[in-house]
Amino acid sequence: MLVQRMQAAALFAGPVIFAASPFFWVDGHYGVNGGILIALSMVPWVYGLIGEYERLRERVPRVAGLWLLVLLIGMSGTIAFGLQGFFEGVLGVEGRAALARFGDYPPQSVLVLWIPGPFFPLSLLAFGVLIGWTRMSPWWVSVLICLAAVAFPLGRVLRLEWVAYIADLLVVIPFSQLAWRAWRRAEAVSAAP
Repeated sequence: MLVQRMQAAALFAGPVIFAASPFFWVDGHYGVNGGILIALSMVPWVYGLIGEYERLRERVPRVAGLWLLVLLIGMSGTIAFGLQGFFEGVLGVEGRAALARFGDYPPQSVLVLWIPGPFFPLSLLAFGVLIGWTRMSPWWVSVLICLAAVAFPLGRVLRLEWVAYIADLLVVIPFSQLAWRAWRRAEAVSAAP
């Protein structure tokens, strides 16, 4: 069950890579390194969450399908914001000047950043509720993911590093537990005759 083990590892790696990003912020902006960490973290994180989607689909198939769509839209928005920080740092355009440039392309900015951007924290909130409701995880994991989903945008929108650190810690702890449980399930399946 190599795929399940890879998804379990990805459930841990994605949030940890994401949580490293605020350590590289430059004056409250993602910067080159912080932005690329955010963008790159989405690949393992969503890969791991697809494994959890498979489990959700067994219990609540229609809702799980809608959640997966929200997750994928959110992934694209998070990657876009990460790359925004990367390119702002590379091109030396930050802050209000960068935001003003997005005003020159309103429909594109709305489609690339402003609509999909909130979908990732929304998908985390929905995921926390779903795994709590279906009892796929301990209650505290569900609660921490829901709290992180609320704190996540606050740290990023307000550009407060200490809020981002707390939000990221709220993400890493429950996802570490989910990754551990997924790893143990994969081992149990591979050990079965």
